[in-house]
Amino acid sequence: MAYQAIYRKWRPAVFEDVVGQRHITKTLQNQIETGKVSHAYLFCGTRGTGKTTVAKILAKAINCENPKNGSPCNECAVCRGIADGSIMDVFEIDAASNNGVDNIREIIEDARYVATEAKYRVYIIDEVHMLSQGAFNALLKTLEEPPEHTVFILATTEAHKVPQTILSRCQRFDFKRIKAEDIIRRMREIAMGEGLSVTDDAFRLLAQLADGSMRDGLTILERCVSETGGNLTYEAVSSALGIAGNMPIFAMADAVNEQNSAEIFSIIERLMSDGRDLNNFIDNLIGHYRNLLICKVTDNPENMLDREGEEIIKLKAQAERTAFEKISNAITVLSSAKNEAKWVKEPRIIYELALIKLTRPEFDTSYDALSDRVAVLEKKVAEGIKIEVKKEEKEPEKKPLKKPSKPSAQLFVPIDVNKITPETPCVMAARSWDKISRQTVRKYPYVTGIEGRRVTIDGEGIILIFDKKEAMSKDLVNNRRAEIEDVTEQVIGTHITVKTAFFDDIEDNIIDFWKITDKTDKNESSIENLGEKFPELVEDIDSSEFVGYEPQNDSFQQSEIDDDEEEFLEENESEGE
Repeated sequence: MAYQAIYRKWRPAVFEDVVGQRHITKTLQNQIETGKVSHAYLFCGTRGTGKTTVAKILAKAINCENPKNGSPCNECAVCRGIADGSIMDVFEIDAASNNGVDNIREIIEDARYVATEAKYRVYIIDEVHMLSQGAFNALLKTLEEPPEHTVFILATTEAHKVPQTILSRCQRFDFKRIKAEDIIRRMREIAMGEGLSVTDDAFRLLAQLADGSMRDGLTILERCVSETGGNLTYEAVSSALGIAGNMPIFAMADAVNEQNSAEIFSIIERLMSDGRDLNNFIDNLIGHYRNLLICKVTDNPENMLDREGEEIIKLKAQAERTAFEKISNAITVLSSAKNEAKWVKEPRIIYELALIKLTRPEFDTSYDALSDRVAVLEKKVAEGIKIEVKKEEKEPEKKPLKKPSKPSAQLFVPIDVNKITPETPCVMAARSWDKISRQTVRKYPYVTGIEGRRVTIDGEGIILIFDKKEAMSKDLVNNRRAEIEDVTEQVIGTHITVKTAFFDDIEDNIIDFWKITDKTDKNESSIENLGEKFPELVEDIDSSEFVGYEPQNDSFQQSEIDDDEEEFLEENESEGE
């Protein structure tokens, strides 16, 4: 016989073996015992919770010749025929690959015929939400008034995608996520049946990784057995799956509490050297802070956490040493870093920066970070400890690169657009940004997030513009301004300031530097400019001889009179008198 996966080999054959869904199996057993079987069922729930398994058991139970307490006997000809697929009265269809109108019409046509060997013709449609709208419409009438010998069992992981007209015609059963204790209990039975040796802490780790799915837990168990043999320990499971375990998690949380940046880099380096998945580690670290939060705000965390007693004690002790504000800030910062790490080639830098920010809240201006700093100060004041302000250490005089310009008090320094030209350094830098960014990345490969970046100018230099969701990238670029300014100076020949800002903060001050032109190129109406451009056509005319036009009496009047002419007129007037 061909090899069968553990989860298929140990699939429950009766309702009593189904794990964690007693509220459903008991109801179905009562219906079968009383003969009140519905014509249509809808099973909803996350993956690996037993929807298809219960559907197959139900198909056998309603056709079984000798049911026992509402469960199939698995011994009669009908039960054996349904199990091995020799009886054609039970159909299992995957709606993901058979989702058209024609597929449903075939089912409707086939449903008209009575069962040949069993009592009912049973149609199990898995992932029913994948059916097209036309297929749902075709199924609607048959689902509402099916033949008496027909039962439909629909299964889905996304019940919200099933039309309300379908939902209203089915008995709906919602499958719960399976508790860790139930997963461990079933795994112990299977391990005993398979002749495996598994430690308690390994069972606990496997149940945590299963995340409420029995099938996922058994798949992980089989993978670990394939790599390590039949002897499974906590360390063996961690090594086989490439996860860090809980020791580095506790150590990282302690390093954050103690503001030990060097230890953070050391832990990450060890994880990477051991081939651990850093994304998985951050996921577990976020979950760890969630556990600390539960220990912080509840009196009996053991009722809510699927952890052993020793680990619960360690969680409580660490929660006492960690302020609520620090836990909240850690969850926020790490979640943001995880979202941003999806879009970069090297997520390690994103995670390292996020963890360092947790150790240095004075450099983080977010609300959670400020709350963390205030909480630390309040604790020190309450304990009567004198707060000392550390003096800034003097930086070495010689630097391989120029020190980045200090951010101005103003995010945007106003600049008079009418007084700048294309030769102004900030305009030259902005127009050459594509070249500058490419050369920067080529010279300093660890500088990321600047290529294709939108820029603007202000009175100090150029500003790189970021969206709010790019907060982590903005911080990374801001910490590498020295390298960017170094390349910018090489390209344009002079040093300017490079700053970063969010679009929402400077959207009213963004300058279109491409419209800036050389002022000497503009056509001006002055006679001097005309004389320079057309010297053969323009003469210099004495404005004192200009005669204005008097519109009131349509006569000419001398606008300006020389002193000599004025004296001459006065003498003539005297003689005339």
